[in-house]
Amino acid sequence: MNTTYLFKEETTNGQKKLRIGTRDEFKSVMQMNKEIGEENRRYFIREKSLDPNQPDLLIIEVDRSEYLEWKKEQVTRSRNYRLGKQYSQLSLERTVQASSQGKLDEPALYGEDPGFEDVLAGVMLDELREELRKWKPWAVDMLDIYMKNGAEICAVMFADRYGVGESTARRYVCHFEQKIKKFLEG
Repeated sequence: MNTTYLFKEETTNGQKKLRIGTRDEFKSVMQMNKEIGEENRRYFIREKSLDPNQPDLLIIEVDRSEYLEWKKEQVTRSRNYRLGKQYSQLSLERTVQASSQGKLDEPALYGEDPGFEDVLAGVMLDELREELRKWKPWAVDMLDIYMKNGAEICAVMFADRYGVGESTARRYVCHFEQKIKKFLEG
């Protein structure tokens, strides 16, 4: 991949045209830009050539307004790309095919998507929290303690937090574990 630097140059009749420059010239302009104010800086945009046989990188000097517009587009494109990675795409053909064969289940829908299991775990955790909230008012708090510290420390911390004895807290932890097992089995 070749890099081409295009600098603005004013001609004798007052018009501006682009001329090809060197990498050293670009570096010196960028060094000067660090030392002067924004209004006096020289602005550059980075574009890729459209020729697939010879991919080139073009660094073009532009006006400040054109640079700000280009920068805005780049930020939007980057944000959309980053946000788009959070979602998976489902193949309509795959879904229709699985449906016609009577195999419309979660793996057929989501295929090899590694994020599916994380999403499913998050949904199950939310459902578990709701189930525990309905069961006992302290169960969600116990879930948080249990997930961070494990069963043994959970009983001690729960006893301290709720002012009950450790044997009572261990009994609560046993009931809590049984409730979670039933939830996961059901």
